[in-house]
Amino acid sequence: MNARFTASLKSSFTASYRILPICLAFTALLAAQTPQGAKSGPMQDQRFDSLFEASHDGARPPQGNGGVTSEPHGGRMPSMLPAIGAVPPASVKSVSAMETVPIMQDGRLKPMITYARHMLLQFSGKTSYASQSAVEVMAHILFTPELTGEYKIFLINNPEVAEAIGIAPEKTRQYTFRQLEKALPKIQELAEKANAVEDPKRDLIQKEVLRIFGNVVEFVNLTRTFTYALPSGAFAVQGVETRASLGFPVDKTAYSFWDLMLAAQAIAKILEGIGNRDEAHRTPIENEIIALSQAMYFTSQSLHPSPFRNFPSPTAAAGGGPGWISPAEVLTSPDQLQAFRTELTGWSDAVVAYRKGDQAGFDKGIQSYLGTMENRAYAQLSETHFSLEAIYQKGEPFFWALVAYWVALLGCFGFFLGRKQWMYQAATWIFLAGYAVHVAGIVARILIMKRPPVTSLYETFPFVAAVSILAALIMERINVSRKSTGQGIGLLCASLLGMILLSIANRYAADGDTMKMLVAVLNSNFWLSTHVVCVTIGYSACLLAGAIGHVWLIRAIFPGDASKPERLKEIAKMVYGTLCFGLLFSFIGTVLGGIWADQSWGRFWGWDPKENGALLIVIWCIILLHAKQWGYIRNPGLALGSVFGAIVVSLAWFGVNLLNVGLHSYGFTNGAATKLFSYIGGELAFMLVTGIGLALGWGGWGKKPSVT
Repeated sequence: MNARFTASLKSSFTASYRILPICLAFTALLAAQTPQGAKSGPMQDQRFDSLFEASHDGARPPQGNGGVTSEPHGGRMPSMLPAIGAVPPASVKSVSAMETVPIMQDGRLKPMITYARHMLLQFSGKTSYASQSAVEVMAHILFTPELTGEYKIFLINNPEVAEAIGIAPEKTRQYTFRQLEKALPKIQELAEKANAVEDPKRDLIQKEVLRIFGNVVEFVNLTRTFTYALPSGAFAVQGVETRASLGFPVDKTAYSFWDLMLAAQAIAKILEGIGNRDEAHRTPIENEIIALSQAMYFTSQSLHPSPFRNFPSPTAAAGGGPGWISPAEVLTSPDQLQAFRTELTGWSDAVVAYRKGDQAGFDKGIQSYLGTMENRAYAQLSETHFSLEAIYQKGEPFFWALVAYWVALLGCFGFFLGRKQWMYQAATWIFLAGYAVHVAGIVARILIMKRPPVTSLYETFPFVAAVSILAALIMERINVSRKSTGQGIGLLCASLLGMILLSIANRYAADGDTMKMLVAVLNSNFWLSTHVVCVTIGYSACLLAGAIGHVWLIRAIFPGDASKPERLKEIAKMVYGTLCFGLLFSFIGTVLGGIWADQSWGRFWGWDPKENGALLIVIWCIILLHAKQWGYIRNPGLALGSVFGAIVVSLAWFGVNLLNVGLHSYGFTNGAATKLFSYIGGELAFMLVTGIGLALGWGGWGKKPSVT
């Protein structure tokens, strides 16, 4: 180390005795070089070559076996995962203390349990891994990152992408970081090419490559979140006297960046005594302290902001940022380093305890952090419902409601086949239990987000399911009270709709966070409570009418007993009444949407695809109801028309999203075209077959005029 650098370093260490003096040695360089963690486009302003450079743990070479890493790149570069040491770390039995740790992501403050589930879902398409919860997996990524390289948590949907980057396709479509690490240069090359293409023009392969690239970058940055608290070969203190002078245990050699930060006063004192003496006249302790300082300097250059933002920062908020920063960003700011010393120490203690399997020490470290957060971020945390959100995430209400609907659907089939009353009762109670959980999930989301139940495409599915189910249950109750021959029809349709819509919701939930912050145009609880709710209620009624129409058509073309004509009349009345209900709310919702559009965009109607879709629902309902009322169609035409109405709803609901045009583009999604067109094709085929069956007199149709 040259004399100029030594003098600069020494003056920096002795600049202040009130705060951690070592931080001043890095401030100027880090302020100019450390990014702020903002994302910009799919590439996230991040290149892998910078990550490769940052994978070196400081300037000193690893001592002994500590810090030795594998070289998956054929010796070209070390592993990107932090290199900790030769002794495998342990882990604690429970990480429940972390579940309510506040994390800022995408503008929303969320508990750790939500953050972990969404990150794992983003990486792997699942919310657990190898019997471990998302929080447990996240704890391994944060605290024992060297062990996560073999976790198969990276999803590659398309085998062509795996082949393109030089990886053998896996049947499970799940890959480890070690596998992807070998292909990082190729992944970056393909990602840069894909990033140069405008988003609407990217094909599925390019989008998949960008998704994988972004996931690997986020994963690597997550593994480095708490490297400041992890022991490193770069900070090995070999001399017993050196350890004693710094107040370190004499039986330990590898220390962390934070250990040395806490010993900054002792380091500054030793550096102060060096004076201008050259290396030949320095003591072994002094030479080792200078080498440690140099390692800390170079390590500070590799600090990357992590997506794990758990420190509230008024400075970041004043600059227009999210207001919360990661540990690396705290370490690069002298003011924030001083302010968050207690929290940084709490996390460091938790990391050390986790790696030792010390449950009490881990819980104590997390609680130390949470205790200070109550005062530091009281205003923000007081507006959250972290406990409720944790229950919601653990309980998975929509999943269990889906299970109940499946069981109830099977019970309904059993009832219609065997006409056993006990099967009907069992199906009813199971269904009601599932519906209670379903509604509880919607209410929980309303309380957590403090907004109406429908604000995104995902949320329309649970809500539409809940409304259509409620309408079906009311019809079922009326039929039972009247001892109608239509008993069980409402329960059957409710179970079927609940199962289908929640299954679709589950598919959309796999895309990540379903409780994101709203775009500006949607940030109005009044219009979300009126226009959006009315429109989705209209969707619910029309879909329910379509489901009942299916029942009528199937019942009509299959043989039955003497009560069949009467049952068909009852079912047709259900279709007609439900369509009236759907028309009312669809019309009101469409008009309210025009008023909202006039306030937001300065025009009542602009022939936007979403607006046209809503209008089509209204027009189709009017056509069907008037045609039936005036005698142009009879019950068969009404049933067939209601089934086609369900197709119209599907196109208006999310089919127009595939066009990717219009002012309603904030709700668009990709990848649904094949499934949507398959559904439409299936429905048209069903209408064709049942229509032919009616024309040919299947099931005795046409022989009894009373059924028409």
